[in-house]
Amino acid sequence: MFDETRLAVYSGGGALRLWRRDADGMQTPLNPNRIARLLDERRVLLVVGAGGAGKTTLSAALGVAAAQRGRRTLVLTVDPAKRLANALGLQAFSEHVQHISAADFAAQGCDVPLGLDAAMLDVKRTFDRVVSRYARSPESARRILEHPFYQQASTALAGSQEYMATERLYESVNSGDYDLVVLDTPPAEHALDFIDAPRRLIDLFDSPTFRKLITPSSRLRSGVFRPSSVVMKGLQRFTTVEMFSNLLEFFGQLSETFDGFVSRARDVQALLQGPDAAFVLVSGCDAVSAQQARSLQEHVVGLGMNAPAWIVNRVFDFAPSLAEPHRDLAGDLLAVWHDNSAAPVPADLPALMRNLAQVSEKLGKLADRDRELLREVTAGVAPQVHVTGVPRRVREPDNLRELFEISNILLCAAPLVEAEP
Repeated sequence: MFDETRLAVYSGGGALRLWRRDADGMQTPLNPNRIARLLDERRVLLVVGAGGAGKTTLSAALGVAAAQRGRRTLVLTVDPAKRLANALGLQAFSEHVQHISAADFAAQGCDVPLGLDAAMLDVKRTFDRVVSRYARSPESARRILEHPFYQQASTALAGSQEYMATERLYESVNSGDYDLVVLDTPPAEHALDFIDAPRRLIDLFDSPTFRKLITPSSRLRSGVFRPSSVVMKGLQRFTTVEMFSNLLEFFGQLSETFDGFVSRARDVQALLQGPDAAFVLVSGCDAVSAQQARSLQEHVVGLGMNAPAWIVNRVFDFAPSLAEPHRDLAGDLLAVWHDNSAAPVPADLPALMRNLAQVSEKLGKLADRDRELLREVTAGVAPQVHVTGVPRRVREPDNLRELFEISNILLCAAPLVEAEP
């Protein structure tokens, strides 16, 4: 039962939002925006976007926002920045889940009752767990894990990072420990590989041709890979017979896990295409970053996945009234001086005021440019896609308080630009 209602105003849109606090001290917006509803309703949020757009920071801020709303949350990141680890009060990210407690938040004046968990993807350890899970026996798993090719290449195989990210995501979602997992995906140039990883693995490991190729009995019957065969003589131009034989041997041993890999990949694909998952697009407030996000959105939607939110980061949110083209800002500032001081105007004050007016005009033009890009982004997406701008900050956050402030912007701010009618 709610016993207190509070008003809260947050920057980034200037929206007035009603909050209510229940008997346990939990705060809930009375009029949450679409991002808040995603945090409440989904089990998985996958944050995708261009590198350098602040995607990892916003992933952490979304995690903080979910924890504020009473959800047990894990932020799982593929490539965390050291600054983000510092912001969360961690020495560094690791594969092991690390907890940022409610007390850690409270020490910086933030009300996050459940705290927050964070972890980093470790490709090798995740691959090891998958092999151990799907091998026929512990002895069989040991042979694969100790194979020289596995030791050298388990983290370098094409697509291994992307697939293992989906595997770790699925493990976390189904562990029962969390209501929501926020996954910070690789930058845009690798995000498509991540999104396609389950399908590509199914196509490869479920292929009869590939399975026949790596089955020892099939290779012996065909004779294609005898040392004296035309195929092997051709391959010697690129690699040694021993290396290629080791590769075939490795995949032959690994083949007993293929059914497990394929089954899990189908489960992951179903999760990403289902109602429990949503993609959150992130871009900077520039045309190149926005175009990368738009391409990602088209790809995601084309695969039958849901991308209902787009966060445009680092929007220059400058008060338009200070940069109106016909306003005499220098004169207004001088008038303020005369109204509040009996002292004579310093000789250099008029020049200073004119300089401030020029700077204000230029900042207003930058803000106009950013608002125009927001309008273009909003006009270019379906009506059900929620476009939210996060104001530019002097620097990236390096403490929990600043992450908390960004989370409140995401929870409470209306879109900085409304869609055209």
